[in-house]
Amino acid sequence: MNSGISKGNRTLTIAVIDAPYDATALAGALANSPVSLADGSCDSSPNSACDHGTFIVGLLGARPDTLMPGLCPNCRLLHYPLFVDANSPSASVDELATAIAVAVKKGARLINLSLAIVGTESGINRRLAAALDFAEANGVLLLAAAGNQGGLAIGQLLTHPAVIPIVALDASQSLLPESNFGPEISNRGVAALGRMPGYVRGGGITVMSGTSVATAVATGILAQVWSARPDIDSATLRSALAGLSPRNGSKPPMLTREIVSATLDRIVPTALAATGAVEMRNYASLQGATTMAYGSEQPAPSQVAGLIAKPQTVTPAGCGCGAPGGACTCHGGQPGRSGFVYAIGTIEADYPNAAIEREMQALALHLGVEFSPDRDLTKRPTEDRQWQHAVLSKDPKLTRYIARQLRWRLTIEDFPVFVLNPSDPSYFDDLIDALERPKYTKPERRGGKKAAKEAPPVEAPSINAEDLDVVIGVAGAQTPDGIAVQVDQIFQVKRNQLSLDGLPSFSQVADNHGLSDQDRAYNFLAARYTPPASQIDGYELSGMRVIASRLGADIGRIMRAIYTFRNATASEKEYFVRVDVTHEFPMIVSPMQLYLERGERL
Repeated sequence: MNSGISKGNRTLTIAVIDAPYDATALAGALANSPVSLADGSCDSSPNSACDHGTFIVGLLGARPDTLMPGLCPNCRLLHYPLFVDANSPSASVDELATAIAVAVKKGARLINLSLAIVGTESGINRRLAAALDFAEANGVLLLAAAGNQGGLAIGQLLTHPAVIPIVALDASQSLLPESNFGPEISNRGVAALGRMPGYVRGGGITVMSGTSVATAVATGILAQVWSARPDIDSATLRSALAGLSPRNGSKPPMLTREIVSATLDRIVPTALAATGAVEMRNYASLQGATTMAYGSEQPAPSQVAGLIAKPQTVTPAGCGCGAPGGACTCHGGQPGRSGFVYAIGTIEADYPNAAIEREMQALALHLGVEFSPDRDLTKRPTEDRQWQHAVLSKDPKLTRYIARQLRWRLTIEDFPVFVLNPSDPSYFDDLIDALERPKYTKPERRGGKKAAKEAPPVEAPSINAEDLDVVIGVAGAQTPDGIAVQVDQIFQVKRNQLSLDGLPSFSQVADNHGLSDQDRAYNFLAARYTPPASQIDGYELSGMRVIASRLGADIGRIMRAIYTFRNATASEKEYFVRVDVTHEFPMIVSPMQLYLERGERL
């Protein structure tokens, strides 16, 4: 069956609810001038909102013969300037509801929402609910940016059945660090390339990245598919998107024209529209996208009139920490959280139900693996780590199925913190190998057997967990069993690495979750880095702390790790290294050098 994709035809209408765009800059680039649905324009000295609106409109509607062709130049575009042109634009959720309802009434089939709602995420805005229901009832599909705060994304907009959440991927199809995620996104959303070149005010060319860009890319792809398949409705298209795979982690499936078309061919095997079937330019080498969030106090249309809105706002992506009410949109209200995990603990495996435990016992019997539980610990036999390792490592090809059924966790100082989801099947080998190491440091017994009989019993020292397993990955949703983590690397740190220069308290590094920038830098250095000189002019290492560096304010997330050395007279010297924790894998960006206190820590 022919699965060619057109550039979109003018019977398909796309609504872009965004900031104003520079009509003069795009006058020679757009295939069709958008129909304006509300008043709004760029200021005489345009700000970031105008840049965002110009980029999104051009990305969708530029002619095929321009320097940067649009994704759906032949589609009919509607434009609703939700935001005023400002460097920190925002609008109320009421106005967003108004914009959606107006777009639906004007015939939109797809609505591009390169924006995000910030504020009380658990609140329900009744006007927005009515507008989304109105869109669903009229067969309209909305695509909404997941947001660029690098954290868990939830809320009314992303969970409505008519809305498809969009996350941003880079050229290697990895989730961008700033892209939000969450269970609804994993289950219902899709991913698209989030870094693209495009037009900005004044007629210039730039590259923008974030979930706003990814949302426009996804809108363009679905517009091409829907134009080529006028026989389907929005419910069928949503069903096709829901059927994409895999959906087993924080990153939803990648959206491409070919995959969606093939899925539709299976669901609705009817002939494609034959006219104008032409393959679009391939943007697979590009990446990135940005999200926006907006809001205002305009009256709702008749469909949503009389309903009362909650105090939430919508703001454009990429506008930093300037949301109304002082809300910080760049880290989702949790400064220092990147969405990555660099944690040190102990990997454990337990049984999600009794049937899995019985199956593992039967497998052990089949493999001839006997168990000899550690009698010093109050554990059931099948909870013994060494027994689990013996069974699972006996014949990896045969036992892999049961390894996938186990619930893998990372405990930190005996507290269950993370649920581990390997991003690659080969990582199960690393998880199984981790079970070979005893979890506890066994206390030495006092005296021999004879002494034990003659002397009164002495209370045994407490048994302490020894956390040496390092897990690196992407944090996902909070579950009843812990925070889900898509694991990208597992390794084990050596004991002496956590006891530098006879400083056993350095192992207290494990007393954190490895989620904040400071803790990730701390754990990275503890696991990977040894100070070049354990003793400096008679000074011994006595401690280490991590603080944020102002150098990272505009170029990334840079931390300073300050090592304190002390001599016999309690005199101290401090040295530091800089660590870049912008990405999933931290890196040292400056060598150790003398640290001078400057009143305000840098």
